[in-house]
Parts: sequence; C-alpha cells; structure tokens
Amino acid sequence: MNTLKFIALTVVVCLCLGCNKQEDSPIDRQEKVYRALLLDGNRLLKKKKYQKASDLFTEAISKQPEKAEGYLNRGIAYLCLERYKEGILDFTKAIQKDRALAIAYANRGIANDHLGKHKEALSDYQKALALDPETGKRPGFMERFLYNKPKTPSLRERAEFLEKTLKTQQAIENGRNPLQEDH
Repeated sequence: MNTLKFIALTVVVCLCLGCNKQEDSPIDRQEKVYRALLLDGNRLLKKKKYQKASDLFTEAISKQPEKAEGYLNRGIAYLCLERYKEGILDFTKAIQKDRALAIAYANRGIANDHLGKHKEALSDYQKALALDPETGKRPGFMERFLYNKPKTPSLRERAEFLEKTLKTQQAIENGRNPLQEDH
C-alpha cells in the first residue's frame, strides 16, 4: 500500500511541477519553420523581392511538401517573375494538394492567359469562381497579375470575355458567321 501511495504522490508532484512537459516534437518544429518561411516569403513578395521570396517558398516546400500553401505562394512569385510555365506547375501542385483552393485556379488561369492558352485560362477562371465567387475581388488582384494597367477587368469579366472570344473563334473555325448567330 505504501508503494501505491508513493507512486500516486510521485505522479501528482510530476503533474504539478511539470515533469510531463514535453519539448516540441520534430513535426511541430518543422511546422513552425514552414510557417516562418511562408511569412518571410510573403513579406518579400510585398517588397517585390520575388526571386528571394521564391527561394524561401522552395525551402518551405522542402519542409512540408504535402501542403498546398508553399506551392501556391511560390507560383505567385513565379507569376511576378513572369515565369508562367513554372507558375502553372506550382498552381497545379497546389490544386492536387487542395482541390478547393480557388485562388490556385485563378492564378493558374492568369498564367495560362499570359501564355495565350485561353481555353485553359477560361476553365481555371470558371472553376475558381464556382468554388468561391469572391475570388480575385481583392483590390489590385487582376491589375497586378494580368495586365499591369490602371483599369483591368475583374476575374468574372475576364472569364466572360474569354468565353465569348472562344465561342466566336470556334464559330469561325466551323465556317459559321458568329455575327449572324443567336447568343
């Protein structure tokens, strides 16, 4: 009985004095490093230091390759660097990791738009808007990435424009006069 009381008392003392306090697990530390790299990379994006930001996002991806955010952020850095094909690869990876990430579809659409891949851009814009109708409404979203002009269309306006343009192109390819067709 004395042994049982001693064990119980030892457990209570350890609980009160913090004997059970554990250090961060390696997984927790890796998550903290990942988050810090993303934060630092985003700060660099705001300062227009795109290459340094992409380097930090690459490091973040090496820490947590199963997470979408690192690929999304590096893709944005690539857009800013006009490295559209690399951006598309990263946005695609982000989408594979999180199929509901509307902003990844929107940004991949922008990259496709820059490369003249209008069907792919339209598809991505429509998917982004279907997932989240507010996608791309943040001030400056389309101005920064699509045209760098003072007045640019919203994501929805661009998607509608591309849809009409592609229908017109298809009508012409099929030998029809798009001006005589009912819309």
